[in-house]
Amino acid sequence: MRNLLKTKAAAWGGLVLILVWLVYMAFVQMPWWSFISVFFAFMMVFCHLAALYLNNTSNAASRKLDLVALVMGMLFIVAIIVEAVFA
Repeated sequence: MRNLLKTKAAAWGGLVLILVWLVYMAFVQMPWWSFISVFFAFMMVFCHLAALYLNNTSNAASRKLDLVALVMGMLFIVAIIVEAVFA
């Protein structure tokens, strides 16, 4: 059984969830700084999805995109904490 994080279906599902979250926040009329965490979450999922598609073509590019996704994930966590403290 393959690792769930390495499946394209899970990455697409995450991207759809992030887009639903983005649309929800747009309709709730949140302040502009609350979109920072959504941006980092979107970039994390998008970079991971791109890394999955580039895995067969270039392993180096795939690893680098996964590293960027990891950094974006850490920045997402920091943004959530900062938004919780200053909100």
